[in-house]
Amino acid sequence: MKLSIIMDQYNNPYAGTESQVLKLISGLVERGWEVRFAVFRGTRYTRNGEFPVAIEELNIGSVSNPGSWFKAYRYGRKLKKNGFDLVHVFFNDASVLCPPTMSLAGLKTVISRRDMGFWYNKKYLHTLRLTGRFVSGAVCNSKAVAEITASSEGIPGEKIKVIYNGYPAESMQKTVPDDEDKQSDPIVIGVVANLRPIKRIDDLIKAVGKLRKTGLRSSLNIVGGGDQTPYAQLVGELGIQDAIQFLGAQAEPEKYIKDFDIAVLCSETEGFSNAIIEYMRCGKPVVCTRTGGNPEIIQDGENGYLVEVGDVSGLAEKLKTLIEQPELRERMGRKGAEKVTKKYNLNAMLDQHTALYETLRARALQ
Repeated sequence: MKLSIIMDQYNNPYAGTESQVLKLISGLVERGWEVRFAVFRGTRYTRNGEFPVAIEELNIGSVSNPGSWFKAYRYGRKLKKNGFDLVHVFFNDASVLCPPTMSLAGLKTVISRRDMGFWYNKKYLHTLRLTGRFVSGAVCNSKAVAEITASSEGIPGEKIKVIYNGYPAESMQKTVPDDEDKQSDPIVIGVVANLRPIKRIDDLIKAVGKLRKTGLRSSLNIVGGGDQTPYAQLVGELGIQDAIQFLGAQAEPEKYIKDFDIAVLCSETEGFSNAIIEYMRCGKPVVCTRTGGNPEIIQDGENGYLVEVGDVSGLAEKLKTLIEQPELRERMGRKGAEKVTKKYNLNAMLDQHTALYETLRARALQ
């Protein structure tokens, strides 16, 4: 079987979409597929030779440039000549350019949607509704994302397939302290998220401030890149400098998650959160906002708690409950790890993708 994957660009294998693309390509190659991978624009990573397959740089610029459309069509013709019938595209520009140009070249196109459409604007949506007529299938990584895709882009429901992200079976679960001294240490609350307004990390800092006022021993580890200045200023205003650690961007966040006692994600919007899955793989109870695909992952009161976006008091209350009940933390963490193993495993993700590809390829040959 042959498959072409095309993206706008590929910056590193640690970002959410890029990490799943790496798992998808690696898994397909291991199963004997021939995968051709191309990017519109090259990056330092695409040129370092570390990816499991060769990466072609198409040097495609703005979608408003007629030359970009011709280059995409020419690449489609090249794929068709080499026996490819199906293209799976990721990110915005590829989702606009590829469906019509690949159709003209004789290939079917699958698009991916992995967020709640925060990048949508009037111009993009108008264009996507036009080019979406040439889409053969859409892979969404949560039911919430699927609903947004159908309503905003006009993709028929029968063309949309929900395939959750897949993760290796190995668990890094660690829910029991290494020694008795840990019991007297402050409870470590942690978050893995880039320092962007949409992640609402200021809500979490305020919640920790409330906990400290009640005398609860807790600290906050923030793992993520971005400008720390406004958050550090808030920490200073609350007088909790001794409770907060900014750990910056980390290539392997699970090494830091294993030290969390409670894991949090208080984003304004999420499609399907890799961070939450990483928390669960490490056996950590999760407190997250009730937004996007989060309620599909977290069952309130079972493997974590859901709070409303912006509800600092509610967030602080749930954290307080978990701080005061170590047995509850352990139980929720264990249930989360079990769910990841059963529902979000890598083989299931690969099986569902290959089934979709084979169905669409069979239609292409009819």
